[in-house]
Order: sequence, then C-alpha cells, then structure tokens
Amino acid sequence: MSENRQEMQRFQFLRVLILGLGLVLAARLVHVQIIMHDEYGARADAQWGRAIPIHAERGNLYDRNGNPLALSVFTYRIGVSKKLVKDLDRVSGILGEVLEQDAKQIRRKVARAKGPHVVLARKVVLTGPQKIRLEAERAVTMDMEHSRVYPLDGVGAALIGFHRRGPQEAIATGLELSLGKYLAGTEGQAREICSPNPYEDLGRVVLQEAAHGNSLELSLDADLQTIAENELRHAVADNGARGGSLLILDPWTGDVLAAASWPLVDSRRGPQPDDAVWVNNIFTQQFEPGSVFKIFSAASLLRNSAIDTATVYNCDNNSAPDLYVRNDMEHDYGNLNLTDAFAQSSNVYFAKAIQNLDPRELYRDITDFGFGQQTSFPYAGQSAGTVHPPSEWSGRSMQTLAIGQELAVTPLQLGMAVASVANGGTLYAPRLIRAMIDDRGRVIEEVQPVPLRRVMAPPLSAYLRDAMASVVSEGTGKQGQLSWITVGGKTGTAQMSVDGRGYTKGAYMASFAGMVPSQKPRLVIVAVLDRPKASRHYASMSAVPLFSAVVTAVRRTTDWLTDAPGPLVGPIVTPGKQDLVTVPDVLHVGVSKASRILANADLQPVGGEKEGLVIQQVPAPGTRCLPGTTVELVAANTAAAAAAAGSLCPDFTGLSNRQVQSLAARLGIPVVIKGVGYAVQQDLKPAQNTAGKPITVRMATAWR
Repeated sequence: MSENRQEMQRFQFLRVLILGLGLVLAARLVHVQIIMHDEYGARADAQWGRAIPIHAERGNLYDRNGNPLALSVFTYRIGVSKKLVKDLDRVSGILGEVLEQDAKQIRRKVARAKGPHVVLARKVVLTGPQKIRLEAERAVTMDMEHSRVYPLDGVGAALIGFHRRGPQEAIATGLELSLGKYLAGTEGQAREICSPNPYEDLGRVVLQEAAHGNSLELSLDADLQTIAENELRHAVADNGARGGSLLILDPWTGDVLAAASWPLVDSRRGPQPDDAVWVNNIFTQQFEPGSVFKIFSAASLLRNSAIDTATVYNCDNNSAPDLYVRNDMEHDYGNLNLTDAFAQSSNVYFAKAIQNLDPRELYRDITDFGFGQQTSFPYAGQSAGTVHPPSEWSGRSMQTLAIGQELAVTPLQLGMAVASVANGGTLYAPRLIRAMIDDRGRVIEEVQPVPLRRVMAPPLSAYLRDAMASVVSEGTGKQGQLSWITVGGKTGTAQMSVDGRGYTKGAYMASFAGMVPSQKPRLVIVAVLDRPKASRHYASMSAVPLFSAVVTAVRRTTDWLTDAPGPLVGPIVTPGKQDLVTVPDVLHVGVSKASRILANADLQPVGGEKEGLVIQQVPAPGTRCLPGTTVELVAANTAAAAAAAGSLCPDFTGLSNRQVQSLAARLGIPVVIKGVGYAVQQDLKPAQNTAGKPITVRMATAWR
C-alpha cells in the first residue's frame, strides 16, 4: 500500500512538473509572440532576409526635335567570384568574347586580385544570348545598373549637367539636378531572401514596384547649342577673352534654344580640368550691361512721354555743368535726336534725357522688364541680378543707370527683355520644358508659353526695332551687317569691377544683344565676352562679330532662317504631306535589319557601323520627314547583339509586366502574359525562332 502511495506521489509530482513546464513554455510563447513580437520579428527578418531598394528608371531628356540629350539605359557590372572558379582559362575565354577583351588579361586580373571578388567591367550592355551564357557560369556575377548616357557628349554639358548614383546619394548638376523632381520617379522596395548557403540565391519578393520617372521634351535645339558652343570657343580664342556666354531665344514663346557658357566641356570622358565647366554663366553671372541697357532707357523715356523721337540735345561732353558721364573716347557729337544718339551710343544724350523722368518711373520700368528678379528658369544657383531702389540712389544714379551702370543683369534677363522688344512688347517667362512624357512614351502634359505682362505698346517696340537696325546699318554695330538678312541690335562695352572696389583699368565686358530679321525677328541672340584683350575690348570688335558668326552658321546648317525675308533669299517650296515619309520604329532591333527597314522607307541610316541592338534612334519613331533624311542609330557595341533581333525570341527573364509588353511591342512579337511581377519562365528559349507564334511568359512576385 505504501508503495502505491509513493508511486502516486511520484506521478503527482511529474504531473505538476509537466504542468509547470507547460505554463512556463506558454508564458514564454506569449512573451515571444506577443510582448516581444516586433523585436524578434526584426531579428528574424535581419537573419533570413534584407530589404533592398528597387531603383526607379530615370526619365530621359530630349531636345525640341527629339534628339536625345540624356538617356537611362540598363547595363551590367560584370565580375568574378574567385572561390567559385573551377576552370579559370575557360571562364576567362567566355568573358573575353562577351566583353570583347583579351582573355589573357582577364585571367591575369582575376588571378592577381587580392579579394574574393573582382570587377572586370561596368556599364556593359548584354544581349539575351550573352546574358544566358554568363548566367550559366556560376563564378560570374552580373549586377544590373541604371546608367546615364549623354549621346551628345560635351555639347550642352554645363546646361544639362550630369547625374551619377553614389553609394549614399546621387550626385547631380545642371538640369539633371533642377529637373530631378520630374525625372527621378519613386523608388520601390523588395526583400531578398537569405540562405545559410552563401552561394545560394533564393530570389527576392517585390513589396512595392518602382514608379519610373517622366521624360521631358525641352525647348533646346541641339543644332543651335552646337553652333553656339563652336562659335563661342572660336571667339574666346580669337579675342583673348577670359570667358563668355551666348544665348539664343525664340522671342515669340520665350523658349531657350541654346545657352553656351565658357569654359566648355570638350568631352565628358575623364575628369575635367576645371569644375567651372559645370556652371552656366547664362544664369549665374551678373554684370553691368553698359550701353546695351539704352534699349530700356529709351523705352522708359518714350513710354512716359519724357521725350519724343524728335527731341534734340547737344551731345558734346562739356555741354552741361551737371553731367556725371561722358561719351566714349571723348567724342563730341553736337546736336542729335534720339535715333541718332541711340545709333552712336551717346552717353551724354541719355544722361540729359533721363532727367525728365521721375526716379520712381525709371525704377518701375526697369523692374517691369524683369531686371533685379530671378526668372522661373529651372537652373540651380540662378542670380537675380542687382537693381537698387530709388531710396538708395545718389545724385548721379539716374544718369549712370541710363547708360547701364549701377545695376547688374544676367544674360538670361537681358535676353528675355530684348525678346519683348522683338515680339511687340510682351515679356515672357523663359520656357525650358515643352512636354512631359510618361514611361510608355505618351505625352501627359504640354507646357504652354507663359506671357508675364505687356511692357510696351506695339508702336513703341516697332520704333525700338528700327533704332536697333540703325545701330547695325550706321552706328556702333556695323560689323553685324549681313547681305542676306536685316539685323538689329545694340552694343555694350562696360568697365568691370574685378575686386569690388571700383572699376578696374583695362577690364571690360563686351556684349551685343541682337535680333534677326530686324522687323519680324525669329531669333534673339545675346553674345557676351568677358575681358577680351585690349585691342578687341570694344563690343563692335568682339561681341558683334561673334553674333554675326552665329547667325551665318544658323543659316548655313539649320532651317531657322531658311526662308527669312532678305535681298538674297529665293522662294522656298514646302513639301506636301504626300511627299513626307514616317520614320519606322527600329528600337531593340538588330542594326542590320534596322538599316534595311529604314532603307526600304527611303531613309538614310547612319551610326550603326557595328553590329548590335538599336538602343536609340533620331529622329524618333513616327516622325514625318523628307525622303532621304538621315536617321542616326545608337547601338549596343557587341558583335553578337544581332542574334537577339528580328524574328528571334528575346530573353524576358527578370522583366516586369510593363517591360515585357514594351519589348514585345517594339519587336512586333505577340506575347501571352500569365501572372504579375517578374518574368520567370517563357515557353520559347531566347534566340529561338518564334515562327510568328505567341510567346507565353509566366510571371511571379519572386524570381531566382
């Protein structure tokens, strides 16, 4: 009996022990699953997975004619994991063929690398077959990258800027920086599944797709930008100048067509000797305009009826006791009316006439033209110029302001104000963006010109255009005369304050603001040279010839002035719609086939000398143009790229639904998409002939 009691006690003890352990385990489970859920969940996530960003595809930049200025392309960073290499000779041979490098050099580079991984090439464009070939090699690593490509290289570099992804954040300058809110898109997020085996890839799960950035069609004209930079380069050298800038505008819309600034970028390849090449002085530099400003002094005088065009003043230097200014080179002109004084750029005339104005009227008119105010042009670091209020003026300020001293302007402000004279009196906001395009190529917004205000009546602007024409025909701008077109403009030669303590002897800013044709202007051009050599410091000797060279080059190589009225212009026959051809879409097609397609459409393909896939074409698909027009092709620089073109099945692996649809549409291949996410399987192998049949592509949210 005692034995049974003892056995029962032992059983009771075990039951209590088990119950106690169960309660402890339950309490522990509650503690872990509920109380400490977030902490342990985070630990598990860190151990079995890691969050990785999905970079959004950056939007492209195009000029007004569809020429690419900045493009985003998918490239690969190719490397080798040394621990996984079994046959280095074979791996080096394969990489040598794909990368078009010497296999022996690749072998030596891998063998000599100290770390476990060596990067062999960056920004590599791979075709489907090449990608499959490298994926079959376990030791080869391929990291997809978003690369920014600038097809025009150094042209417009200071304006367009650059965008680079850094380890922490992106680095950008110019329009790439200021237009980032439109181009960048929104980053997505995925979770990479980790494995105890460091060489096993379990794929990733997409938590949020990236929203790709929008592309922008800009007001810029790549041809005019090239002309502006070429002529500015020659002018700086010929005149021994320290720098300069050249701005071209469409006065009827406010479009900025070209903005060149010295120093220039010859090529983006390699480091630049001077960081100043990334700063565009058109928007950031302010300077005293000198006599160019007499355009606006005259406008204010006539607008407020302070004088009329027949008002005559004695323009000798000693003709009045209260004069604070003198004519250039001590010229005594005698009696001049406004038009003659404007053509000869008499400082004395404007110093006398301006005293008929109330200071508040002059200040109002100066600011109405936009001086002293930052424009809406999206360029970081833009200067607002300098215009002091009348309360800060001295007894000589009215006279010096009348001849362009005691204030500072930017080339952009000066150009926009001159454009208001050219178009009949309306001041426009400078326009850069003409259209916004989504990632499917659809125009989602067209940006219209923005007229800010009317700054003068049409008759007044017509008179000023006549006065500017007289400057070129018989005044200080005679070097700007051209036999085939009428030109109007105004010269300015202003002393500079280099050290900020008064004017510096021998330092001048030479400028010329002009328009062509003079009566119905199509272009406004502002040419500025910073400190040309002493023998060329007058604007008539330096800035005016620069202006003329630009106009001549525009006529010779573009259509902007082709049928402009002038004594040497013949009739122009405009082709009818039936004479135009439509540029076919050859993107992602092999170069050979693309060239045949374009030739069959009566177009001339160029730029695709090497075999590969076409990654960009100019003009863009769908453009209507004359037969025989040149179509420039940009192709992936790989010999095997053509294998993925034509009727061959592409490699859809890893592409999203949108990317699969886009690629299939461009190649003209029917596809059946099953599921959402990323392509993980396709019923035809890459490079296999489709025989015109649809390709079934299976999608999954996670892929390996």
